[in-house]
Amino acid sequence: MRGEIIPQINVQISKEVLLPDGERLVSVNPIESRWEDIELANHNVFRLSAKNEVVWQVKRVENPTHMPWDQLHEKAKQWWREGRIDGAYTAQGYLDPFTSLGMDERNAIDPEHKGIWRPGCVVYLLTRWWSYVLDPETGVATCTGDQVK
Repeated sequence: MRGEIIPQINVQISKEVLLPDGERLVSVNPIESRWEDIELANHNVFRLSAKNEVVWQVKRVENPTHMPWDQLHEKAKQWWREGRIDGAYTAQGYLDPFTSLGMDERNAIDPEHKGIWRPGCVVYLLTRWWSYVLDPETGVATCTGDQVK
């Protein structure tokens, strides 16, 4: 449920996709106004069991044309020190959390159970720049190469 707090990782749920077994895919935001941990921020999607235990935390597969994370972090830290104003440049590195979690049900094999993930549904994620497709089983989010407009 939106706004629900997950105490073990000190975040609150912003969006969710229900799974048929009572589990959920959730995107989270910090309880406070800003992220304290850049790695948690950049991997802010989880699969939770029916008991709210973390099953997996998202793994990102970036577009091959995207700059590697270590370089992005170094550049962001440098630009932050130089005073460049952009929410992505922080003292910890490059901030690029997922901002949207949704599901496309148009190709669902089972027409019943609308609003619950089932085979054929596509779970998508967006950052402020890129679109990703999420595999609900493995937790791997693969960049599609499509830029968010």
